[in-house]
Formats: sequence, structure tokens, C-alpha cells
Amino acid sequence: MEYDFSKLNDREFESLAASVIEKTYNLKVEIFKSGRDGGVDGRFWIGDKKEGIIQCKHYFSTSYSQLISKLKNEELAKVKKLNPNKYIFITSKTLSRINKKEILNVFKPYIQNESDIWGQEDLNSFLSKRENQDVVERNYKLWITSTSVLDILINNAIKGRSQFTIREIEEKSYRYVVTENHNKAFKILEENNVIILTGEPGIGKTTLADNLAILYTAKGYEFCDIEENITEAESLYRENEQKKILFYCDDFLGSNIYDAINNKKDSHIVKFINRIRKDNSKKFILTSRTNILNKAYSLSHIFQNLKIRDNEFLLTIENLTNIDKAKVLYNHIYHSKLPKQFIDVIYKDKGYKDIIKHRNFNPRIIEFITDSSVIGNIKSENYWTYILQSLNKPEVIWEGYFQNQTDDFVRTLTFLTVFNNGKISEEYLRDSYNTYLRIHPLNFGDNSDKSFESVRKLATKSLLNRNQIGNEKYEYVLFNPSIADFVLGAYSNEIDLICNIFKSLNSQVSIDYLHTLLRNNKINKVYTSRILENLFDFFYESKLNDEDWDFLIALSSIDIFNDAINKRLETFLNIIITADRPSGERLWELLFILTEFEPKIKFQNFEFLYGFIDDVSDEDTLKRLLDFVDENDIDDESILMQINILLDKYLLSIVNDNDLDIDYSKHITNSYNYYDGYYEPDVDINGIEDEIRQNLDSFLDGFNENILDKISFSTSDILSNIDIDSKVNRFLENYEPDYDRDSHGGFYFGGSSEDDIDAIFER
Repeated sequence: MEYDFSKLNDREFESLAASVIEKTYNLKVEIFKSGRDGGVDGRFWIGDKKEGIIQCKHYFSTSYSQLISKLKNEELAKVKKLNPNKYIFITSKTLSRINKKEILNVFKPYIQNESDIWGQEDLNSFLSKRENQDVVERNYKLWITSTSVLDILINNAIKGRSQFTIREIEEKSYRYVVTENHNKAFKILEENNVIILTGEPGIGKTTLADNLAILYTAKGYEFCDIEENITEAESLYRENEQKKILFYCDDFLGSNIYDAINNKKDSHIVKFINRIRKDNSKKFILTSRTNILNKAYSLSHIFQNLKIRDNEFLLTIENLTNIDKAKVLYNHIYHSKLPKQFIDVIYKDKGYKDIIKHRNFNPRIIEFITDSSVIGNIKSENYWTYILQSLNKPEVIWEGYFQNQTDDFVRTLTFLTVFNNGKISEEYLRDSYNTYLRIHPLNFGDNSDKSFESVRKLATKSLLNRNQIGNEKYEYVLFNPSIADFVLGAYSNEIDLICNIFKSLNSQVSIDYLHTLLRNNKINKVYTSRILENLFDFFYESKLNDEDWDFLIALSSIDIFNDAINKRLETFLNIIITADRPSGERLWELLFILTEFEPKIKFQNFEFLYGFIDDVSDEDTLKRLLDFVDENDIDDESILMQINILLDKYLLSIVNDNDLDIDYSKHITNSYNYYDGYYEPDVDINGIEDEIRQNLDSFLDGFNENILDKISFSTSDILSNIDIDSKVNRFLENYEPDYDRDSHGGFYFGGSSEDDIDAIFER
């Protein structure tokens, strides 16, 4: 087994060393606060009076010659002064037999034999033994970066996007600092199976969610990154009811809040949350910005009924304690590639305290100000000013880099990614980029290569990340979510630029995102008409010729009362309702437009609905469809039959998923089998059927009764297709969680109680 000690900072390595010696010699090791140690990183007692000393050197990337020089010139004098009865030396470097002999000779007689000298290979050998796994698990970062855990993570990630998400999470885990928020989150997730982590941007929600995801995935849960696609998650849930699955959704609702609520996805989300809460074989981790969650709560009665803001599975990430902030800052500095003169700036006059105690301290800003690739051409003498500016005005943290250290072409790739809702495939980004070059004036400046391949290499790892999502397929996402915040804030009035970006993207995803931005006031509403008219002028004829109905529906629904597009919108609606079997997936929006648009559309027949109702699978679209059929007195037998089928399918799914909250325990009693001598369950099948029927009838109260009568809909048909026996058997199965709820699964989540920030930063 190989462990990656490079992921540990020096303080973490000292803690690991103490755990190893404690387990090896079965004794208690005292660990002293960080700082000037006088040659002591740990102390233990042999008997009552004989003192043993541990000294650690985390010189992972330092040459052996530098290590031995330091031991001879600095550490030997300290050891002589301490005069311990036993001295144990531990390093993360690989040591040869000759190296050990040399170290032994340096520290004689304090080191008594080579077994008291531990190198990288000795640590790996110790930690690989099964009986020592408790030491590994107590040192979270070491455990999470071990080869065995990495294999588990990749193997347990559901193929596709989830596999690449878990790889990306793992690559960042070495910067993680376990804080009290981790303890609280772990407890909530264990007890409730669901957690929503909320807080201000950059406070560390995603980082905490990522590391909780790693923890559970490594412990046997399959990892599924659902990206708000609840339908995908529901399907996966039904296919794997017996498996342990961790569902993960970063930036829950996010900028799509209005889309989620107006398209009635909130009911899907709440039902899925409730389903997970009742199933101990599943976990659900979500993150959401505080303002987004509050807005969703104010707009959605479904979220209000769930009491999502005061529920036991909600954890608001508060400001970190000063000691936690110190650990975060120290860890980022330790793992940064900052030149020494820049690090000295942070240490000068204990400047790290000013950073830690700044009102705007958060992990995202710390990541930014310690990233050497972002700092660029800043000189060390200007570095402190740069740090303060970043802390004082975090909303413009990307301004200097974005506007001064990039060109129009790198910015173009960033714009295209931002306005495609933060994610875009490489093929699609290339096409959009080439279109943008043709339609938008750019400063070509020098004769450098402006091809997509050349520019994307410049943008990658500075403003964009390039992730592989399949065989020779790649996807681009923002290097940091705050880039979108900056772009939307800085360029929201650049209407020509915005319109040309959306023309270049030419996708429903981007149009949906535009709708969201306008409704969320990220783009001034004053410009709504101008943007819509511009895009309608550009897209209308081509999309009509291509019969791209869903795109036109998405674009039209931005503002159906805009006089400038009224005539063309009326023409489009008349074309779609008379087209030969049109098809699409935006039935809810289409029915909304047809119902609300003035002048009223006159229908010759309703055959245009055939291709739009094939696969309706959500409650709100079904309700709107039934209301539309009733309002227009539709008697088309094919449509009515299809509605009946869709209702059957949908209601059967909510029964199978127990969204009706059937309490099977009320209908099961235990009777004693005297012949075999044990209790066996006695199930009242009729009672269960009656409860299902009653709950179905109650659920259907919100559906159009006229249409239910017209199609002679009967809940008896649903009941006849339900396998009650399998549901009872599943209910009787006892799901036991794999973790001890009191022991945190054997992980050490405690933090130092020391309040000495200076000691952490002592060099």
C-alpha cells in the first residue's frame, strides 16, 4: 500500500507520526502546540521518569544531503540539550540502509538502534497493516489519498460525469482542513440521510460537501453527481433500490432557481429529498447559497411546506473560528507555489493575523490570493496591497486578471462558458468560438495564433478547467464559480456583447440561462425587450425552417407580451399548431404561451399535442395539460387515451416510490408460530390497498375533475398493477447503516483547542 505524504502539511505529518509511535509502543504521546519546538514534536514516558522524544522532518521534496546537514548542524545540539532516554526520528523521505546508519551515528547514544529511525518506506509498511488502519483513518487526509481509497473512489463513481467529478474532488482534497462544521455536517447526514449546506459564496460549502462525498464513497456508497437532474436521479434510484448510493448536487437551484420553480421542478426535488430521508441505504448532499435558498423559499410553497429553512437536515455554514481560519490559511500557503519573498510578505509583522481577522475572510479568497498562477506579474512589494484589495472588494477579485492579463480571445471562451450556465462541451465551445469571431468585433492585435486550440490552452487552468467526459470527449467548466459572479456583474450592460454571445451559443441551455438571468435581475430588465428582439431577429427564420420548436418556445417564453415580436410569435404559434406532427419536450411552456398569448390562437384541431405529450412525467405539466384539454373542450380520442396512459404511469411511479407516504407498519402485526417457535408477520393486504386508494384519491384532488371523468379514470387500475407483496417484503428488510453514529466511523474530526495562531505560523 502506498500513501501520499506530500498531501500532508508539516503539522499534519507530526500528528501522524505521534499516532504511529503511540500505536507501535502502546503508550500515550503528548503533542505540543505548533511553533518553536526545541527539537520536540512529541513526548512519551518510559516508566515514571524516563523521557522519550519524537522529532519529525517532513522533508518530502528536500534532498537527503540537505536533511543530514540540518540534522548535524541544528538538531544534534537540541538533542544534546534535551538529553532524552530515547529519541525517535521520523521523516517522510525515503531512507536507504546507509542513510539510517549515518543518522544513527549522528544521534548516538540517543538513538539506540535503526528501528528508531523511520523513513517513508517504514511508515508505508506500518500503515499498510490491517491492524493499523485506525491510525490511517484518524489522519483523514492521508487516508483519503491512499491508493486503495483512490481505487474505491473511482470504482464507486457512476460512469460518466460522476467519475470525473470525483476525480476533481480528490485532486483538491489535500487542501482540506477538517473543522467543526465537518463534525456537524457528518452528524446531520448520518441521522437524516440528507444535508443541505448553505452559506455565503466562498465560505466553503462545496469543499465541505466534496469531502463528505469522498468519505461516504470510500466507505462503499456509489457516487452520483446529479446536477439538479432529479429525473436522472429518480431513475437511478429505482434501478438500484438495494444499493448504497450517495447523490451529490452542488449549487442546488443555483442560477436556475426561477426555471426550477416556474417549471415545477421544486415538487420533484422535495419528493426526492423525502424519499432519501426514509432510506438508510441512500445519502443526499446538496449545497446552496443563502440568498438563493431564501429566494426559493419565498417563491415556492412546496419548499415552505417542507420547512426547508428550519429543518434538521439544513446546516448553515457560519464563519470559521480564528483557529480554523489559521489552519486554512496555513494549509494554502504550505501547498502553494508562492515564491519565498511572497510568503515573507504574509509573515511580515504577523500579517497573517490581519488576513485571518478580516471581515471578508473566506476559503475562496484565500485560494485566490495564494494561487501563483492568478497573481501573474504582481511584484512582491505590491503583494500585500493586492491581498488587501482582494479582501476589501471580493466581488472584483477577478477584475485585474481578467481585464489586464488576458486578451479578447481568452475572454471570449470564458464568456461562452459563463453564458452557457458554466459548462460546455469542447466541440460545442469550438463551434461557438468560431461563430463569435465572425460576428463580434475583436482586437486581433499581434499576429499570435487565435485558433481555438491555441486559445483554449491559454484559458485552461486560469479561467477554465478542461475535464474529460468520455472517450476523447472533453468539457469545460469555470476554474472558479466566482468568475461567473464577476462576469455577470462587470458585463451586464454590454448588450451587444451579450446578444452576440447568445447568438454564438445557439442552444436551449443558453436561452434558459438568459431567461434566468433576466428574471433574477442579473441583467437589467430595461434591456429585456432589446435583447429579445435582437435574438428573435437573428434566430426566428432559421429556427422556423429547421422546425426547432423547443428553441423557439424557450425564446418566446422570455416575454410573450413584447409588442415588437407579437406578429412573429403569433405566426410561429399558428405554424406549430398546424404543423405535421411537431414534437418537443417543452409542453408546459407551450401550453402556457398558448393560454396566455393575445390575440387568442384559434385551433383547427389539437393533433399538434401528440408529439409533445409522449413522455410527460411530472405532476405540474400533467395538471396544466388536463386544464388545457378542459378549457378547449378537446375530444380527440388519441389525446384522451394518451392522458390516461400518462396518468397511470405517473401515479404508479409515485406509489412505487412511496411518495404517498403509505405507512406499512400500521398493516403488519406479528403472530406467534407455535409449531416453529418464532414470530412471523401477519400482513393486512386489504388495509394497505385501502390506504393507497385513499391517498391516491386525495392526491388527485388537484387534478381537473372534468377530464378525469371524461377519460373514466379509475384508481382501481393503478392498484391492479401494484405488487403489494414485494413492497411489504422491501419494508420488512432491515437497512442498517454502516457507521457507528457516535464514533463518526472511526474518523478523528476534532480540532485543536489551542488558540495560539502565532504558533501555527511559527517557522
